[in-house]
Amino acid sequence: MSDENKQRELVQAVKYLRLTIPRMSNLEIPITPENYTVWYEYTSGANLELNKAVDDLLNSGMEFTSELNRELYDTYITSLPSGKLVGVQGETELIVRNLLTEIKGMYDGTQSFSSALKSSQEELMANPDISSVSRLVGNLIEETDKVKKTNAAMEQKLITMKEEVDVLKSDMEALNVAALTDQLTGISNRRAFNEEIERLLKSYKNSSQLFSLLIIDIDHFKQFNDTHGHTVGDMVLTFVAKMLKKGVKGTDSVARYGGEEFVVLLPDTDYDGAKVVAQLLVDKVAQTKLTMNEKEKKSLGNVTVSVGVALISSADDASSIVERADRGLYAAKEQGRNRVVGEKELPTE
Repeated sequence: MSDENKQRELVQAVKYLRLTIPRMSNLEIPITPENYTVWYEYTSGANLELNKAVDDLLNSGMEFTSELNRELYDTYITSLPSGKLVGVQGETELIVRNLLTEIKGMYDGTQSFSSALKSSQEELMANPDISSVSRLVGNLIEETDKVKKTNAAMEQKLITMKEEVDVLKSDMEALNVAALTDQLTGISNRRAFNEEIERLLKSYKNSSQLFSLLIIDIDHFKQFNDTHGHTVGDMVLTFVAKMLKKGVKGTDSVARYGGEEFVVLLPDTDYDGAKVVAQLLVDKVAQTKLTMNEKEKKSLGNVTVSVGVALISSADDASSIVERADRGLYAAKEQGRNRVVGEKELPTE
């Protein structure tokens, strides 16, 4: 990126920052990472749907309560690509770093000017015939010292601001992670899966890098909920997620797809390799008995899963490879559960 473009971006980012914070303050909106992201997006005008929604709310005179702020974030920000939050935090950090560089340069320049004047004063004071000039220089030094102190205070304020923005950046990074994480199981969520499969599809189209997909469903999950309640159901979901996560390695990724369904993406893995991994996961889950709690050791028996397998093909998009893996999963259920069925074992249509 050229210096001219960097400067243009900096000017624009500074403009957004200067407009965003006062606007939030005027509306009495807490400057949290979530709220800041919403209003930075609004100020930038990059999200047309968000801008229309906020404009309607402003025109109606509605109060921006914590519930409304959260709704705006969930509706218009979590649907953005995950890199968007990173972009906001990066621009904020850029503002502060550049401003800090500028003020440090001004501060250093003032120090140099003060030193030069002091040196001149000493020389002039050696000659009593020019005492008036000496007094003039002394006055100039006094004024210079005042400027230096003012600039030093300004620099400290900017340093403090930089520290605050670092905290904001850290909070935004945490929000970004949270937006891609299933809150119950702690593994990736469907949004994270959607982003990862799109990345793999792009890689496949650009460089023919193969990948396979597993769709996994917990067998008889409804019975666990009906018999033991949702708390135990949640425990089963967390248990299976943990087993799946332990059963993959490297760049393989596990995500909760929804309900009791999970998905596994296997980069650089062909069909046969994917079936091997799928069978290992089925066995790993089935061989581990689940107990109600540590004290009572009440056994819930063996949890099992069924798996469908599909390999990427040249005609695929995300929905088509998911559909084939899902058909394999359905066939595994029909054939008795606790098993793996790949797309090549499905009847041709």
